[in-house]
Amino acid sequence: MKRIPLLLAAGVFLSGLPALTTPGIGGAALAAELTIAVSGITSAEGRVYVSVHREGENVSFPDTESAIAGAWRLAREGGFNISFSGLEPGRYAVSGFHDTDDDGELDANLLGVPTESFGFGNGALGLFGPASFEDSSIALKQTETIRLPIGESGPAASADRKSDQ
Repeated sequence: MKRIPLLLAAGVFLSGLPALTTPGIGGAALAAELTIAVSGITSAEGRVYVSVHREGENVSFPDTESAIAGAWRLAREGGFNISFSGLEPGRYAVSGFHDTDDDGELDANLLGVPTESFGFGNGALGLFGPASFEDSSIALKQTETIRLPIGESGPAASADRKSDQ
């Protein structure tokens, strides 16, 4: 199985970034909190990685260069919520994946199609690639929640549905 260091699997880079869960990081200007409601986790195997992205010039979503925060959590069947506080108001997109084999990467087949479940904010889907920043994002003013369904669509979910039949 080919493993790709896909933008979502930026664990090596992003695991060093703070999860920004401590209120008030950075002072009074950073007053917004983004809660990500992760769903669609089909097993408690491995870990789930979630990243928060800010749009920027010459940066593609969900490239690691657009990620401002990320966090690993133990997988929990069903899902969980994770909050990032101390963010500047603005537009943020989210992405994540379920690393079932706990190797820190989003595994893919020989064609580069992910074999582990992944997802984008608002349940956005991409056509032959990742979803767009716009479709995966939310305008953050003070406190907002964005949905992040992982594995509820895409190739990995299709394979899971076929194996259940």
